[in-house]
Amino acid sequence: MIVQLASAFLGSLGFALILKIKGRQILYAGIGGLVTWFIYLMVFAELQSDFIANLIAAVYVAIYAELMARVNKAPATIFLTAAAVPLIPGGRLYYTMFGLVSEDDAMFVENGTAAIIIALAISLGFVFVAVVNKYVNRFLYGKRQKRLAAKAKENTN
Repeated sequence: MIVQLASAFLGSLGFALILKIKGRQILYAGIGGLVTWFIYLMVFAELQSDFIANLIAAVYVAIYAELMARVNKAPATIFLTAAAVPLIPGGRLYYTMFGLVSEDDAMFVENGTAAIIIALAISLGFVFVAVVNKYVNRFLYGKRQKRLAAKAKENTN
């Protein structure tokens, strides 16, 4: 497990460097990848479901990216992209294509289906957090606007 976590950290760190992320944000992206993979491993060990494990890890990484964006005053996308790298089903995609090229229909279908399920779980996790974040911000921003309007009205009287 330590090797997997170190690999997730280094993979996210390397991807952050490729994306030209600067300063300590590189470290935050690496930590995000490490914790994302840790969450995936813990959930998968408990539930034995690729879909649920990827969904929960994707929700975590999306929340982490939003928080890091606010802390670092940077776009959430840079943290989301780099920290989600460990979740990408690269092996499944490779074996899907290998099954296609070698005309092994069982390998193609099994790995292709698994890759699609994983990609769906990741995207659903990201979308869920984005939608919740939008409505929370709208609610908070709306209250702030009402307070500012009331204050402006008081000052004019």
